[in-house]
Parts: sequence; structure tokens; C-alpha cells
Amino acid sequence: MLSSLAPVNGQAFSGIVECDDKQLNINNKGSRNLNRKPYKRSSDRKTKRGVSNDKVSIMVATDRKGNPTMKIAKIGRIDADSVENTIGGFFTAENVLCSDSHPSILAWAKGKKLEHHTFVASRQHIKDKCYHVQHVNSIDNLYERWIRKFNGVSTKYLAQYLNWFVFLEKAKKSSTKALDLAKNVASDISSIKTYRSITRRYEDLLLPQLSKT
Repeated sequence: MLSSLAPVNGQAFSGIVECDDKQLNINNKGSRNLNRKPYKRSSDRKTKRGVSNDKVSIMVATDRKGNPTMKIAKIGRIDADSVENTIGGFFTAENVLCSDSHPSILAWAKGKKLEHHTFVASRQHIKDKCYHVQHVNSIDNLYERWIRKFNGVSTKYLAQYLNWFVFLEKAKKSSTKALDLAKNVASDISSIKTYRSITRRYEDLLLPQLSKT
């Protein structure tokens, strides 16, 4: 069912678009082939501060019409290619981008020839009364509160949970959420194929990291 929501998570943006990269700890929940001792508590995890190869980067973007997208970019720090591969296809030359000053997002936006407004959260929050990143920051906060109820989600299945969250955000104003979900499940004939490719996609995600060890 969650695989059938993939088409919802990624649609053409309109007008001003805000984007951000988000880092999550790699989670091997449910795996029986760990190359380390399983964590009994969250404090057992010893990860590096900031962005590292212990984390997976998520690209988060939304326009002002309530059209969010959340896609797994890569293990570790994002680059211009991973930005393009996740959200690039939903932009047109007419879109205006708002983001922080991440060098990879800067390089990608320059290559796309987008009008781009950047922000440093500690210094500036809004430009010209309309350019800001408040909507994408709100999406980040809503996701963190929503995902907490699952007590950890395996990185292997993270894409499906991102699909679910985006669907719920887009369906907030709908009075027929269950019917909307059923329609998506029934209309996506490729969902079984997507579901069966989860393991391969996860292995592809980990491949660059494994090649360095």
C-alpha cells in the first residue's frame, strides 16, 4: 500500500519553492545480518556530529500550494547530482527557489538557472515579505513529530514512510482520506514492482558507502 503512494510523493512545483536537506541516522531495524552488535537503547549509538556516512540525507521541498516532496538523496552529504535526481525533475525555469546556503544546492540552482534566494537562519528569516523557508521548516518539524510514534523506521523502508507522510500532508483538507488512499492503491499498477525492488534500491543506496570500507 505504501509503495502505491510513490506517485503522490513528487509532482510539479508551482511558483515559489522552498527546499532543505535533512539528515537521519541510518537505521537497520529488523535486519538479521548486522556487522555490529544491535543497539539496546538509543544511547548505544555513537555517531559523528553533523553530516557523516552514518546518516542518510533526505531532500525536502514544498511550494506554497501545499505540494511537499520528500526523497532519499544519498548516504552522507548531498551533492548537486543528488539534488537533481531527487527534486530536479519537478522544477521549471519559472520556479523561484528559497533555501539555506548549502554549496551543493547553490551549485545545482546555478546550473538550473533558477532565481535563488538563500537564508542563514541565525541572521535573516524573510526577504521582501515573501521569500523565506518557513514552510519547508514546518514540514521538517511535522515529520519529526509524526515519525516518532513508530519508534524508529528502518532505512530500508524509509522511502515508503516518506510516501505515507507526504500523502497525509496533501490529504489534510480532504474529508475522504480513506477513499483517497484506496484510489491511489487501486490506480497504481506498478506498486507491486516498486515493492519488490525495495531491497535492490536499498543495496544501491548503501553501495557507495560499502565501497569505501
